[in-house]
Amino acid sequence: MFFSGDNFNYRYIPILAISPAEMLALEELPEKDKDLILPLFPLKGWVGSHKLKNTTERIKKSIGDRKWIACIDDAFLYENKEFLLTGNYPDREVFLEIESLLLPDDGFNNWYEFMLSQTNAIPSVLWGSPKNVYTQITKLSKLGRGVVIRVNAKTSRTEIELVFKAIVDNNLDDLLFILDLDQITRDTISQVPQIQAQIESVNRAISPSIFSVSSSSFPSSFSGYHKGENSIYERILFNKVRSNLQNIRFVYSDRGSARADKIKGGGGIPSPRIDYPLSNDWRFIRQEYDDSDSPYDGEKEELYTSIAQELIKEPFWEPELRLWGTQLIELTSLRDKYAINSPSKATAARINIHLHMQLHYDSAVNLIDTDDEWSD
Repeated sequence: MFFSGDNFNYRYIPILAISPAEMLALEELPEKDKDLILPLFPLKGWVGSHKLKNTTERIKKSIGDRKWIACIDDAFLYENKEFLLTGNYPDREVFLEIESLLLPDDGFNNWYEFMLSQTNAIPSVLWGSPKNVYTQITKLSKLGRGVVIRVNAKTSRTEIELVFKAIVDNNLDDLLFILDLDQITRDTISQVPQIQAQIESVNRAISPSIFSVSSSSFPSSFSGYHKGENSIYERILFNKVRSNLQNIRFVYSDRGSARADKIKGGGGIPSPRIDYPLSNDWRFIRQEYDDSDSPYDGEKEELYTSIAQELIKEPFWEPELRLWGTQLIELTSLRDKYAINSPSKATAARINIHLHMQLHYDSAVNLIDTDDEWSD
């Protein structure tokens, strides 16, 4: 038993994209943090690689031999620019590998066989075929690793009912149920009673070992602002949902401070910005180029340095928090060659700090030891 076992000590289930920023942020966490995080990865190709094995190898590089949850990022296939234009995938084997995992034949047997080969991976139920979903959950449960049921607004009610029937028929209880709300706003907080009622209904039907409510409220634009703050509404929502459901076990989940719906490219050169996550909000400082269409040589680095220098003087800056992300900001303030010099690196720093802050949400920051033991 995994989710229902006494050894389940995980405190945080972030849903992380297979992207350079998110994988680097996770990789650079303290090892003791990684022991308490159970990441969920929607699988897709790693950057420009040709094979799916590069993705699983990148996961291992980030977390070692620890457990992780697997599902499929089907947007990698169906929202690919070349596929949308021509109906064909780019000439990379990984697209066909991912497509084969989504084949529903024989209870999503390809997915089951793939999960069988990934001994550290915990399977999520794949959706898209009512005829096969009952058999799928029966197969996945035989792996003995627990099963993750992640549902969102697009999930078919018919398929959910068939999964619930399979669970009841097979007397399964080693389950994690994730209610995925995707991108949310402050207004979503008003829906807490409905969300609580939905969770209670699921609990009556199948009694999962653990529940998570996952979402992201990270903003899409900071245009026009020099500095400011944004509330972490996913944390506020989670706290309110669990407050009146004391008899249900919850584990916090979110998108690791990334957006649930990724912003497509375009719109010119983004202005340099560094974010600093706290427990309940994100602070940011941003500076504009003199000419955003044509920054002068070295201007980007100058702006990141100026932002970092301003940031570490803010009253919310915690100098005792010795994380990779905070140290990267400090290096940026010193004009170090390894400093933040791109939006991707700034994003990695933010996610690294955010993961740590949410993992230790209920602990005093200055009491947390972030130094790993050194060995020669």
